[in-house]
Amino acid sequence: MNILIVDDRPENLLALEAILEPLGENVVRANSGEEALRELLQRSFAVILLDVQMPGINGLETAQLIKARERSRSIPILFLTAINKEDSYVFKAYEVGAVDYLFKPFDPEILRSKVAVFVDLCRKQLQILKQEERIRRSEKRELVLQHRTTLLETEARSAEELATVNDELQRRQFELERAITARSRFYASMSHELRTPINAVLGYSTLMLDGIYGPLNEKQKEGLERTHRAAKHLLELVNDVLDLSKIEAGKIDLAMQPVRFPNLVDDLFVTVAPFAAENKTQLNLSMEGEPVSVVSDPRRVRQVLLNLVSNAIKFGSANPVSVVCRATPEGGVEISVCDSGVGIAEADQTRIFDEFVQLGQSQQPGTGLGLPISRRLMELLGGKLELESEVGKGSCFRVILPPGLSAGTESSEPLFAEGAGAPAG
Repeated sequence: MNILIVDDRPENLLALEAILEPLGENVVRANSGEEALRELLQRSFAVILLDVQMPGINGLETAQLIKARERSRSIPILFLTAINKEDSYVFKAYEVGAVDYLFKPFDPEILRSKVAVFVDLCRKQLQILKQEERIRRSEKRELVLQHRTTLLETEARSAEELATVNDELQRRQFELERAITARSRFYASMSHELRTPINAVLGYSTLMLDGIYGPLNEKQKEGLERTHRAAKHLLELVNDVLDLSKIEAGKIDLAMQPVRFPNLVDDLFVTVAPFAAENKTQLNLSMEGEPVSVVSDPRRVRQVLLNLVSNAIKFGSANPVSVVCRATPEGGVEISVCDSGVGIAEADQTRIFDEFVQLGQSQQPGTGLGLPISRRLMELLGGKLELESEVGKGSCFRVILPPGLSAGTESSEPLFAEGAGAPAG
């Protein structure tokens, strides 16, 4: 793995190189922002250590240019500086794309540990990409064999030849299924390995914030709160990746039962109310006509709506968020989640449903997986997720659920009725 260190002082570069040497990775030096950008044109990096105060292009400007390029946008940046410990300056660093901010002099062990985590994440991402490429090649081979089978049938070749081809197709299908299963297991294993240390960070930071280990001053409390938020965000990403892998592998189990609206949304508002209050956002719920019930999976419907309402709060610029429920002519239900925020450009309205896509103007934290997962869950439930948006005026996401799936899918679990809570999404 390549690690890029950027500092205008040669002695600092030598010190950083010595600290990182035990990791056994390839450390690349750059003595200016311009040289760092040239290095990024020639190779890829697992992580960038970037000094803030440099002549010419300073660290913040360099980070903005790195994040503006599609190829380097996802590379984690750790800022290193001996000045400007004011919160406003630190926040500026996070705004331009930093994942962490360390003040000189720093603890070499802490720096080395942080870099090791990002190198390990990069290595796992590359493994996932290689696995997906193997699956794609297997799928292409299968398509070729399917086409060959069609030609054999058209030319009326012997039954023996057709049987041979069919056997080969079955073997290829088995290989494809095995590859998909292996990828799902890898996702699950990776998620488990990451969850354990993340949960430890969350647990200990919560205990410290609660004063179990003694009182904290304001600086310590702020640092712990940032650590807690970062770990919580990373745990959300791990959970989303695991959800996505289950969907792709067809391992999502649906517990179908009657779901009543607007009761499910009303219950959801209780969950999201603290987040809305934190963002000074008013939540409005209305039902057009009589309440309606459909047969669906309340846990997965709640997961989709929780993602949409949370997004509306995050990107709604503190304007009210409205949720409107109405029955459809077919006997299903339509739930509209609308905000008056920044809106989404027409060119981006398809891209936001792609995995790991976050729009360039977004300053809000997120995994880039919420909307792709929501759309796939709606497809599994036989429904749809639609979007209408205009830049500067806001966005409106519509969830459309059918009356129910085919007979025999209903669960014997209790109904989700008035006053009852839905399972967490």
